[in-house]
Amino acid sequence: MPPEPDIWAPEPEEYALVREEIQRAPKLFALCELERDDDEWELTEGRVLAWGLAFGDRAEVVSIDGRGRGSFCSPTRAAETFAHTAEVRLVYP
Repeated sequence: MPPEPDIWAPEPEEYALVREEIQRAPKLFALCELERDDDEWELTEGRVLAWGLAFGDRAEVVSIDGRGRGSFCSPTRAAETFAHTAEVRLVYP
């Protein structure tokens, strides 16, 4: 039986084989909702509505509770869609 691969620390020559692909990893983003008071329009609260991964040609989004999922052509398009029901900001942590 072959030895089990070391998934924690690749050797330098192993890493060199996959370095370019790893550097093209999807970028994490959050869709955050802001709440304001009715009188002064001042910010009162904020929360993360969903987390997303931005790939080169699309963005995948999952709601915080894990029940809502969506595919969009970009993180901006995802934010625009969520903004129909709330004041939303696109944030790259």
